[in-house]
Amino acid sequence: MKRFVSLILVISVVLASMLVFTGAVPDPQTKTINLSAENISYEISDKLYGIFLEDISFAGDGGLASNLVNNNSFEYEAKPDAAWQVDAKDFAVFTADGLNENNTNYLSVTVEELATVENLGFTELYNYKSYKVNKSKAESADMGFKAGEEYLFSAYFKNVDFDGTVKVLLNTKGNQEYCEFDISDCTEWTKIVMPISSNVTADGSLLLNFLGNGTFYMDFVSLIPASSHGYGTEEWKYTTLRTDLYEALGGLSPQFIRFPGGCLAEGDSLKNIYNWKNTIGTPEERVQTYNLWADDQNGRYYVNTNSLGFHEYFTLCAELGAEPIPVLNAGLICQGRAGYNEILQKYNNGEITEAEWFYYVAEIAYTPETDEFNQYLQDIFDLIEYANGDISTEWGAKRAKNGHEEPFDLKYLAIGNENWGEIYWRNFDAIYKAVKEKYPEITIISSAGHSGAGEDFEANWATINTNYRDTIVDEHYYTTGGELFRTTNRYDNYERSGAKVFVGEYAPKSNGVGTIQTKSNIWAAVENAAYLTGIERNADVVSMISYAPTLAKINAQCWDVNMIWFDSQNVVLTPDYYVQMLFANNYGTNYLNTDFDMTAEGVYQCSTVDTENQVIYVKLVNSTNKAHRFDINLTGFANANNPSVQYMSENFKAACNEINEPLHVSPEEMSLTISDNTVKYEANSYSVSVIRIPYGENNGKDLYRLPLMEPATPYLPDAVWITISAILVAGVLITGTVILGVRIKHHKELNNK
Repeated sequence: MKRFVSLILVISVVLASMLVFTGAVPDPQTKTINLSAENISYEISDKLYGIFLEDISFAGDGGLASNLVNNNSFEYEAKPDAAWQVDAKDFAVFTADGLNENNTNYLSVTVEELATVENLGFTELYNYKSYKVNKSKAESADMGFKAGEEYLFSAYFKNVDFDGTVKVLLNTKGNQEYCEFDISDCTEWTKIVMPISSNVTADGSLLLNFLGNGTFYMDFVSLIPASSHGYGTEEWKYTTLRTDLYEALGGLSPQFIRFPGGCLAEGDSLKNIYNWKNTIGTPEERVQTYNLWADDQNGRYYVNTNSLGFHEYFTLCAELGAEPIPVLNAGLICQGRAGYNEILQKYNNGEITEAEWFYYVAEIAYTPETDEFNQYLQDIFDLIEYANGDISTEWGAKRAKNGHEEPFDLKYLAIGNENWGEIYWRNFDAIYKAVKEKYPEITIISSAGHSGAGEDFEANWATINTNYRDTIVDEHYYTTGGELFRTTNRYDNYERSGAKVFVGEYAPKSNGVGTIQTKSNIWAAVENAAYLTGIERNADVVSMISYAPTLAKINAQCWDVNMIWFDSQNVVLTPDYYVQMLFANNYGTNYLNTDFDMTAEGVYQCSTVDTENQVIYVKLVNSTNKAHRFDINLTGFANANNPSVQYMSENFKAACNEINEPLHVSPEEMSLTISDNTVKYEANSYSVSVIRIPYGENNGKDLYRLPLMEPATPYLPDAVWITISAILVAGVLITGTVILGVRIKHHKELNNK
């Protein structure tokens, strides 16, 4: 009977182990990749991989911008007290006699003995992994305080007749410290600045207690962590950045940064059209508006404070060594939000008159040669001067005053986001000619439209090939159903002498594997990597590519898939993030042709060579559930040595990183061997691998190294955990039953004796 019990336990453990360690069995046949120095081909863009920053999903305000106070100037149009909770005898948001002409709103509070004013920060809105609104989350304070961290509180006050004191607290359990001041002398708008520290690491709110009687006004409140990037420096004197997000962006070694949109670069009305001049200078004088990604109905009150403005953007590019790619609208608002195609169809069908069509066009776009359009042109010229002018120019002097004396060396300018049609090309042509006449050295980026295929896409390309072949064409597409696997050859047949391509926004969405956050899983990353092998193969046509969106706050997202997720305390880097980290830090100057092709079998490959630094990069993407062995044969590369590989792989397609398990999927690095100019490598299931082979005088010591990371923890889908738990429970129950039966039998035998 003991043997039977042991057998049951062994079976339980074996079954569980089989589920946990489902390592892929290698394909017994070794495939050969032949790489010859004679097959070194065209040069590859040195700006191939970059990032796209748009204030979507609280990527800017509430994310990269370090201020923890939400709606800090009471300027949110639909709900001026959004994110604030006030308990007082009387309070209201007023506009008369405001702080300045750009920020007219302020909070008026009347105190009778005690009043509290509280800001909840940038709260979460949804249940995890869903778009189901959770009112409790939306009303729960979500400023992320850190133990031992100092914060700088500031606010403008104007005292009417308040007699008393003010206490400021970082309101969460365990925080004992507060700062105290009075505002009796603030007869005009006066800025109060006070440091305050946190005793604990926890989420909380900014709480102001007013003890006394009378009325005061308050405006432009901020709470800045002293650990934020740029704190205390001249370059970042207006806005500092959340350090962990800044470091995450830096880890991608971006060669360019696209900003500020996306749809955000356009606006949804001429009244709200994006104006870069509203985003520079002292933050309290920047114009605040509602964000296009607001959802007032569900409580996503979203303010554009513009604290992450064009000066901060240019400074970020300069620090990270990235080319700035500013996106300016074409004097035309977001066509998708304006229902452009629907109205155009009505006009073409005779459902609206020509006068009604012209009225509609005047509502969504500036008209060339009008005063409004000419002013818009001047704004574009001023942006270029702000970026490139010396300090003797008007806008160069303003740049220096804002903290950056040296020019930013702007080379590119995108005119339009996802635009198409006659009105876009009318405005684009006027802007293009004006910029080229005044600044011929600037490369203009044109739009391929709102999708990567279709009638509008084809019409845009036809216009570009006829009139604007010297532009770079911005293509956008978000795919589902494994489309990127099927279209790795998308650019194989593009005209080599025509306009170059900038894939300004793209991302795969994995169907049926995970939801919301977990759609950014290893399977989506493998699809992404497979597609990027086709991009590198066509890097004589594709000049730049950026995954989108880059940043999103967990449970406050506006988009399903994002490269970097964060909450108030933590950052989660997705497998897609690590794909770009591996690819952007490991590619050569020239493409290296080979006749190797296993795409039909689900294996994707591209090879490049850095002829200057003498290193070969072989990228292998295995989308199958079995391992594959490869021999990489080298010809004409003298003294090939010290090969290594940076890779990530998983056994389950759904493998992903989450807030409490941020390192399920992360890259690893190991050395390989080389014998007779052949490197042997085995690519695991669902894997992305970058093999680096130095040659010539390069011994590999200066190759890119992965940042230090905690060891990855095994990923198991919920279904597997449930199955393992069920097996173990069943094993325990069976074992218990057997043991009980043995004891009963033994007891009966004793009684019978």
